[in-house]
Amino acid sequence: MKEYLVYIFHEDWKKNSSKWNTGDYLWIVPYDTCCTKIDTQLKPLFVTEDQRFFLDDVDYQKQGIGNLPIILDDKSDPYGYMLFKNKKLIQKVEYKYLYANTKRVLSIYVVPIKAICKDDNLGFYKKNVIRIDGTLDIWDDFWKNDATNTNPYLFSDLSNFNFIVSYEISGSDKGN
Repeated sequence: MKEYLVYIFHEDWKKNSSKWNTGDYLWIVPYDTCCTKIDTQLKPLFVTEDQRFFLDDVDYQKQGIGNLPIILDDKSDPYGYMLFKNKKLIQKVEYKYLYANTKRVLSIYVVPIKAICKDDNLGFYKKNVIRIDGTLDIWDDFWKNDATNTNPYLFSDLSNFNFIVSYEISGSDKGN
């Protein structure tokens, strides 16, 4: 099994007393390659049954499928829930808007894991995504290492990273 860092991007929108979120987006990077510019190394990670369905279904492989957020605190999905329970906040950014009491909060979490991963291609343009191929274990002793807590790449500013995983139908190549 190889060591990876899973980045979880969670966005909340608040207006007055209303609050909603856009779901969680998972990105993964092998730990041994994250000592370079991390935002160029990250790849989308698909862990839920629904996401794996998109990878396996031939009809979805021929078209765009829109945005792919997931809900991590769903106990019916073992991998997603395991990541949810073991996440550590590394960055939080608040964006305020012109309207009173309106803001967007982006929270970025990291979960160190050990897993066997498989590269897959998704959508019309065959964008590279990663799926877990077998078991997923939490890398328990990761945060105990002093070098980990001072790794500048681990705590890179990812507030401008385009984390929304989307694939468009042919005619445009703007999806991540």
